[in-house]
Amino acid sequence: MASDPSPEPGRGQPAKKTAGARNRKIRRGVRNVHLATLGWNFVTAPLVGGGIGYVIDYYVDTYPWAMVAGLFLGFVSAFVDLIRGVR
Repeated sequence: MASDPSPEPGRGQPAKKTAGARNRKIRRGVRNVHLATLGWNFVTAPLVGGGIGYVIDYYVDTYPWAMVAGLFLGFVSAFVDLIRGVR
């Protein structure tokens, strides 16, 4: 049957399996990148929280309470992100 077009490579059922495998591989890679960034969260989140608290302390004259609260909230944020990432 010369009139029937032959399926193109990469089309049809095998292509769907390949696309599914590719999607799983991409998802796994994105998850690995997210897990790799969790260490940075333990550095940046408390620094950002402490910095915001320091600025609040500067203008409200409550040194060091807002900074301590910001550091604490930064660590809590980092732990929450760690728990979400491990799931």
